[in-house]
Amino acid sequence: MKEEEFRKHLKRKGKKAHVIDRNVSLVKQFQTYLKEDRGKVLDTVNSEDIAAYVDMIENVKKESAKGYLYVFLNYFQFKENEELLRFSVKLREERTKRTRSIFSIRNFMDINPDHVKKLAEIGIRNVEQMLEAGKKKQQRKELSDQLGIQEEAILELVKLSDLTRMGYIKTKLSRLYYNSGLDSPEKVAKFEPDKLYEHFKKYVEESGWDGMVPNPKDLVENIKAARSLSKVVED
Repeated sequence: MKEEEFRKHLKRKGKKAHVIDRNVSLVKQFQTYLKEDRGKVLDTVNSEDIAAYVDMIENVKKESAKGYLYVFLNYFQFKENEELLRFSVKLREERTKRTRSIFSIRNFMDINPDHVKKLAEIGIRNVEQMLEAGKKKQQRKELSDQLGIQEEAILELVKLSDLTRMGYIKTKLSRLYYNSGLDSPEKVAKFEPDKLYEHFKKYVEESGWDGMVPNPKDLVENIKAARSLSKVVED
Protein backbone atom coordinates (compact mmCIF):
# COMPACT_ATOMS: atom_id res chain seq x y z
CA MET A 1 0.00 0.00 0.00
CA LYS A 2 1.27 3.45 -0.87
CA GLU A 3 0.28 4.84 2.49
CA GLU A 4 1.08 8.49 1.99
CA GLU A 5 -0.75 8.62 -1.34
CA PHE A 6 -3.73 6.83 0.20
CA ARG A 7 -3.75 9.32 3.08
CA LYS A 8 -3.68 12.24 0.63
CA HIS A 9 -6.54 10.68 -1.34
CA LEU A 10 -8.65 10.39 1.81
CA LYS A 11 -7.80 13.91 2.87
CA ARG A 12 -8.91 15.24 -0.53
CA LYS A 13 -12.23 13.45 0.05
CA GLY A 14 -12.65 15.45 3.25
CA LYS A 15 -11.93 12.64 5.70
CA LYS A 16 -10.89 13.66 9.19
CA ALA A 17 -7.56 12.57 10.66
CA HIS A 18 -8.97 9.81 12.88
CA VAL A 19 -10.97 8.41 9.93
CA ILE A 20 -7.85 8.42 7.75
CA ASP A 21 -5.90 6.62 10.49
CA ARG A 22 -8.62 3.97 10.77
CA ASN A 23 -8.69 3.41 7.01
CA VAL A 24 -4.93 2.94 6.90
CA SER A 25 -4.98 0.68 9.96
CA LEU A 26 -7.66 -1.62 8.55
CA VAL A 27 -5.93 -1.89 5.18
CA LYS A 28 -2.74 -2.88 7.01
CA GLN A 29 -4.71 -5.52 8.93
CA PHE A 30 -5.97 -6.85 5.62
CA GLN A 31 -2.41 -6.93 4.30
CA THR A 32 -1.34 -9.02 7.28
CA TYR A 33 -4.24 -11.41 6.75
CA LEU A 34 -3.37 -11.81 3.06
CA LYS A 35 0.26 -12.58 3.85
CA GLU A 36 -0.31 -14.95 6.77
CA ASP A 37 -3.48 -16.75 5.69
CA ARG A 38 -3.40 -16.66 1.90
CA GLY A 39 0.25 -16.14 1.01
CA LYS A 40 -0.51 -13.06 -1.08
CA VAL A 41 0.25 -9.36 -1.27
CA LEU A 42 -2.24 -6.52 -1.55
CA ASP A 43 -1.59 -5.84 -5.22
CA THR A 44 -2.68 -9.36 -6.15
CA VAL A 45 -5.95 -9.38 -4.17
CA ASN A 46 -9.12 -10.63 -5.84
CA SER A 47 -12.79 -10.97 -4.95
CA GLU A 48 -12.26 -14.42 -3.40
CA ASP A 49 -9.73 -12.93 -0.97
CA ILE A 50 -12.15 -10.22 0.04
CA ALA A 51 -15.00 -12.70 0.51
CA ALA A 52 -12.77 -14.95 2.63
CA TYR A 53 -11.68 -12.00 4.78
CA VAL A 54 -15.26 -10.87 5.31
CA ASP A 55 -16.21 -14.42 6.26
CA MET A 56 -13.37 -14.50 8.81
CA ILE A 57 -14.43 -11.14 10.30
CA GLU A 58 -18.03 -12.24 10.70
CA ASN A 59 -17.66 -15.90 11.66
CA VAL A 60 -14.34 -16.00 13.54
CA LYS A 61 -13.99 -12.52 15.04
CA LYS A 62 -17.78 -12.22 15.34
CA GLU A 63 -17.74 -8.61 14.19
CA SER A 64 -19.71 -6.65 11.62
CA ALA A 65 -17.85 -6.42 8.32
CA LYS A 66 -19.61 -3.22 7.19
CA GLY A 67 -16.87 -0.95 8.53
CA TYR A 68 -14.15 -3.02 6.86
CA LEU A 69 -16.06 -3.01 3.60
CA TYR A 70 -16.43 0.77 3.73
CA VAL A 71 -12.64 1.00 4.01
CA PHE A 72 -12.36 -1.29 0.98
CA LEU A 73 -14.63 1.10 -0.94
CA ASN A 74 -12.23 3.94 -0.17
CA TYR A 75 -9.15 1.88 -0.96
CA PHE A 76 -10.31 0.40 -4.27
CA GLN A 77 -11.60 3.78 -5.36
CA PHE A 78 -8.10 5.12 -4.62
CA LYS A 79 -6.60 2.24 -6.64
CA GLU A 80 -9.15 2.82 -9.43
CA ASN A 81 -10.02 -0.89 -9.33
CA GLU A 82 -13.62 -0.81 -10.55
CA GLU A 83 -14.12 -4.57 -10.31
CA LEU A 84 -13.16 -4.84 -6.64
CA LEU A 85 -14.94 -1.58 -5.84
CA ARG A 86 -18.19 -2.96 -7.24
CA PHE A 87 -17.68 -6.25 -5.41
CA SER A 88 -17.10 -4.45 -2.10
CA VAL A 89 -20.18 -2.29 -2.66
CA LYS A 90 -22.24 -5.42 -3.34
CA LEU A 91 -21.10 -7.11 -0.12
CA ARG A 92 -21.77 -3.97 1.92
CA GLU A 93 -25.22 -3.49 0.42
CA GLU A 94 -26.11 -7.08 1.28
CA ARG A 95 -25.19 -6.44 4.92
CA THR A 96 -26.98 -3.11 5.03
CA LYS A 97 -30.07 -4.80 3.65
CA ARG A 98 -30.03 -7.41 6.43
CA THR A 99 -29.88 -4.85 9.22
CA ARG A 100 -32.11 -2.13 7.79
CA SER A 101 -35.73 -2.21 8.97
CA ILE A 102 -38.06 -2.61 6.02
CA PHE A 103 -40.09 0.55 5.60
CA SER A 104 -43.68 0.31 4.39
CA ILE A 105 -44.52 2.38 1.31
CA ARG A 106 -47.82 3.39 2.90
CA ASN A 107 -45.82 5.55 5.32
CA PHE A 108 -44.44 7.86 2.63
CA MET A 109 -45.83 11.41 2.67
CA ASP A 110 -48.23 12.71 0.03
CA ILE A 111 -48.90 9.50 -1.83
CA ASN A 112 -52.18 8.16 -3.18
CA PRO A 113 -53.64 5.56 -0.75
CA ASP A 114 -55.48 3.87 -3.63
CA HIS A 115 -52.14 3.23 -5.32
CA VAL A 116 -50.75 1.75 -2.10
CA LYS A 117 -53.81 -0.50 -1.80
CA LYS A 118 -53.51 -1.76 -5.38
CA LEU A 119 -49.81 -2.50 -4.95
CA ALA A 120 -50.45 -4.32 -1.68
CA GLU A 121 -52.99 -6.56 -3.42
CA ILE A 122 -50.18 -7.98 -5.59
CA GLY A 123 -47.73 -8.27 -2.69
CA ILE A 124 -45.85 -4.96 -2.95
CA ARG A 125 -45.95 -3.42 0.51
CA ASN A 126 -42.47 -2.26 1.47
CA VAL A 127 -39.56 -0.37 -0.05
CA GLU A 128 -37.56 -3.48 -0.92
CA GLN A 129 -40.50 -5.02 -2.77
CA MET A 130 -41.19 -1.70 -4.52
CA LEU A 131 -37.60 -1.39 -5.69
CA GLU A 132 -37.45 -4.97 -6.89
CA ALA A 133 -40.77 -4.70 -8.76
CA GLY A 134 -40.19 -1.29 -10.34
CA LYS A 135 -36.48 -0.66 -10.76
CA LYS A 136 -36.64 -1.18 -14.53
CA LYS A 137 -38.67 0.92 -16.95
CA GLN A 138 -40.36 -2.12 -18.50
CA GLN A 139 -41.40 -3.35 -15.05
CA ARG A 140 -43.04 0.00 -14.31
CA LYS A 141 -44.92 -0.08 -17.59
CA GLU A 142 -46.22 -3.57 -16.81
CA LEU A 143 -47.31 -2.49 -13.32
CA SER A 144 -49.05 0.53 -14.80
CA ASP A 145 -50.95 -1.62 -17.30
CA GLN A 146 -51.82 -4.19 -14.64
CA LEU A 147 -52.97 -1.83 -11.90
CA GLY A 148 -54.14 1.24 -13.79
CA ILE A 149 -51.61 3.49 -12.04
CA GLN A 150 -49.70 6.06 -14.07
CA GLU A 151 -46.07 5.15 -14.66
CA GLU A 152 -45.01 8.50 -13.18
CA ALA A 153 -46.70 7.63 -9.88
CA ILE A 154 -45.01 4.24 -9.80
CA LEU A 155 -41.64 5.81 -10.56
CA GLU A 156 -42.18 8.27 -7.69
CA LEU A 157 -42.71 5.41 -5.25
CA VAL A 158 -39.66 3.61 -6.63
CA LYS A 159 -37.50 6.71 -6.24
CA LEU A 160 -38.76 7.36 -2.71
CA SER A 161 -37.94 3.74 -1.90
CA ASP A 162 -34.49 4.14 -3.43
CA LEU A 163 -33.77 7.11 -1.17
CA THR A 164 -34.38 5.02 1.96
CA ARG A 165 -31.29 2.96 1.12
CA MET A 166 -29.20 5.85 2.45
CA GLY A 167 -30.25 5.05 6.01
CA TYR A 168 -32.54 7.07 8.26
CA ILE A 169 -34.53 8.66 5.46
CA LYS A 170 -38.11 7.62 5.97
CA THR A 171 -41.50 9.34 6.09
CA LYS A 172 -40.66 13.06 6.00
CA LEU A 173 -37.02 13.16 4.91
CA SER A 174 -37.64 11.03 1.85
CA ARG A 175 -40.24 13.56 0.72
CA LEU A 176 -37.92 16.48 1.45
CA TYR A 177 -35.13 14.94 -0.63
CA TYR A 178 -37.50 14.06 -3.45
CA ASN A 179 -39.35 17.38 -3.57
CA SER A 180 -36.14 19.40 -3.49
CA GLY A 181 -34.91 17.63 -6.62
CA LEU A 182 -32.67 15.00 -5.04
CA ASP A 183 -34.63 11.92 -6.09
CA SER A 184 -31.77 9.41 -6.13
CA PRO A 185 -28.69 8.50 -4.06
CA GLU A 186 -26.55 9.32 -7.13
CA LYS A 187 -27.64 12.96 -6.98
CA VAL A 188 -27.02 13.17 -3.24
CA ALA A 189 -23.55 11.66 -3.66
CA LYS A 190 -22.42 14.68 -5.69
CA PHE A 191 -22.84 17.04 -2.73
CA GLU A 192 -20.54 17.97 0.11
CA PRO A 193 -22.30 18.32 3.50
CA ASP A 194 -22.19 22.12 3.65
CA LYS A 195 -23.57 22.45 0.12
CA LEU A 196 -26.33 19.93 0.82
CA TYR A 197 -27.27 21.83 3.97
CA GLU A 198 -27.50 25.06 1.96
CA HIS A 199 -29.55 23.27 -0.70
CA PHE A 200 -32.14 22.19 1.86
CA LYS A 201 -32.07 25.53 3.67
CA LYS A 202 -32.87 27.34 0.44
CA TYR A 203 -35.62 24.87 -0.46
CA VAL A 204 -37.26 25.14 2.98
CA GLU A 205 -37.19 28.95 2.84
CA GLU A 206 -38.55 29.18 -0.70
CA SER A 207 -41.14 26.41 -0.53
CA GLY A 208 -42.50 26.93 2.98
CA TRP A 209 -41.72 23.29 3.80
CA ASP A 210 -43.28 22.37 7.13
CA GLY A 211 -40.18 21.12 8.86
CA MET A 212 -36.60 21.83 9.79
CA VAL A 213 -33.46 21.61 7.71
CA PRO A 214 -31.77 18.24 8.39
CA ASN A 215 -29.00 18.12 10.98
CA PRO A 216 -25.59 18.65 9.26
CA LYS A 217 -24.19 15.57 11.04
CA ASP A 218 -26.95 13.43 9.55
CA LEU A 219 -26.20 14.85 6.11
CA VAL A 220 -22.59 13.67 6.42
CA GLU A 221 -23.81 10.12 7.02
CA ASN A 222 -26.41 10.33 4.24
CA ILE A 223 -23.79 11.46 1.72
CA LYS A 224 -21.38 8.78 2.88
CA ALA A 225 -24.07 6.14 2.40
CA ALA A 226 -25.09 7.55 -0.99
CA ARG A 227 -21.52 7.31 -2.25
CA SER A 228 -21.32 3.64 -1.26
CA LEU A 229 -24.48 2.63 -3.12
CA SER A 230 -24.66 1.33 -6.65
CA LYS A 231 -27.38 2.57 -9.02
CA VAL A 232 -30.41 0.29 -9.14
CA VAL A 233 -33.21 2.39 -10.66
CA GLU A 234 -33.34 2.54 -14.45
CA ASP A 235 -34.36 5.98 -15.71
